[in-house]
Amino acid sequence: MPELTMLSPLPVYLDERVDDPGLAPRPASLDGKVLGLLPNWRPSAVEILQGVGQALGERFKLASVAMEQPMREVPIARGRVIDAMREKLDEIARSVDVAVAATGD
Repeated sequence: MPELTMLSPLPVYLDERVDDPGLAPRPASLDGKVLGLLPNWRPSAVEILQGVGQALGERFKLASVAMEQPMREVPIARGRVIDAMREKLDEIARSVDVAVAATGD
């Protein structure tokens, strides 16, 4: 019987890698936390995150919610897109306790 090999066109994300040390620790609660909302450049990302922020605000006593400006895809000559945005992402990470990113169409 012939053997069939299937390949996935999906990228391997950092949280799916076997050699990855794991995801960042998750807080037990969002009470008292600063929630960062990070939309990408897709049309509905801001609206999606506004809904997420509202739902989380109803469930937890958040200290505040910070909606970031939509992240724009940056043209790069070499390397990865994430490398071109690393400084902005590090800045966001320093200013919030937890962050939710979204893409929307």
